[in-house]
Amino acid sequence: MKKKKTLFVIILFLGLPLFNYAQDSDTAKRSMKDAQLANKLYNESLGCFNDKKYPEAISMVNKAIALNPQFINAYYNRACFRLQMNGLDDAIADFTKVTSLQPGGSGFTARGYIYLLKKDYQKSVDDLSIAVVNDPESADAYYYRACAYVLQEKNSQALADFDKAIELKPDYAIAYNDRGTVKMKLNELVSAKSDFTKAVTFDPGFAAAFNNLGTLAELSGDFESALENFTAALKIQPDYYSAFNDRGRVKHTTGDFAGAIEDYNKAVTIKPDYFFAFNNRGISRYMSGDLNGAIADFTKAIEINPKYGEAYLNRGVVKEMQRDMKGACADWNKAFELGVQAAGNYVNNQCH
Repeated sequence: MKKKKTLFVIILFLGLPLFNYAQDSDTAKRSMKDAQLANKLYNESLGCFNDKKYPEAISMVNKAIALNPQFINAYYNRACFRLQMNGLDDAIADFTKVTSLQPGGSGFTARGYIYLLKKDYQKSVDDLSIAVVNDPESADAYYYRACAYVLQEKNSQALADFDKAIELKPDYAIAYNDRGTVKMKLNELVSAKSDFTKAVTFDPGFAAAFNNLGTLAELSGDFESALENFTAALKIQPDYYSAFNDRGRVKHTTGDFAGAIEDYNKAVTIKPDYFFAFNNRGISRYMSGDLNGAIADFTKAIEINPKYGEAYLNRGVVKEMQRDMKGACADWNKAFELGVQAAGNYVNNQCH
C-alpha cells in the first residue's frame, strides 16, 4: 500500500482582543447619580464575566449603557461578552459603536479581529490597516492582519506583519509560532525551526509550537526528536487529538504499528469525526495484517468525508488483497474521480 503523503495544515492561534477593565465613564453630560450607577453596573458585569456568567454580564452592561449611552468601555466589553457566546454580528455592532465614539481607539483592532473569526478576510484587513495607522505601536493589530493575510494566501505581506508584531513585542510567542508556520509552508525549514523554538522559549506551555517542532523533525527524518516534541505537546494538552495523530504517524513510519494504532485510537476517541486518523489507523491495521479492521477504518473515513479520495484508494488496495477486484476497482475509480492521481495507475494496470 502506498503510504499517504502527509498533509500539514497551518493552524493560526488567535487570542481575544485586549479586555478593558473597570474605569470611570465620561460624566460630562450625565448626572452624577446616573454615572455612578452605570459604573457600578459596569464593574459588576466584569465580575459576572470572570465567573463565566455571560448572560448576566450582558444584562448588567446593558443597564450601564442605558444610563450612559456614551460609555465607550461598556460597549467594548459587551462585545467581548457577546463574543464568548458566539454572537459575532452583535459584537461587530458594538465595536462599530466604539469606533464611532472613539475613532482613534482600539475598536478597529477588535472589529478586525471579529471579521477574521467570521472569515471575512478583506474587511478584517481593511479595519486592521486603519488600526495600525491609528496606533503604529499595536503589536496585536499587526499580528491579526498577518493572520488575515495568511488566510488570503498573501504570505509576503503576512511575514512583513509578523515581523513588525515581533519587533514591537519581542516575546510574542503566538506570532513566532504563526510566522514559523508560514515559513514551513514556504519550505524555509531552518528559519521556521528557529521561530518555533522561540515560541516555546517564551511560552513553555505552548503545545502547538511543540507540535510544529515535531512536524519539522519528522520532515527532516529525525523521528526520535519528532516523538519527543509530539509527546511534549500532549503532556501540555492531553486532548490534543491532532498531536496523537501526528505521533501515531511517526510511530507507523518507524514500524511501531501497535503504538501507532494506540495513538490513533486516542485521536478518534477525542474527535470521533477525525477522518484523517481513521484513514491512518486503517493503514496501520493493514500493515499489522488486520484487513477487516483496515476496511472498517477506511469505510468510516469515507462515511465522515465522502470526498476523501485517499481513503477510497487505500480501501481499494485492501479489497484487492481480499480478492474483491470488483470492489477494488470501484474504489480506485472513485479515488481517481476525486483527484487522487495514483489511483489511475491501479485502474489502468488492474481494472479491465
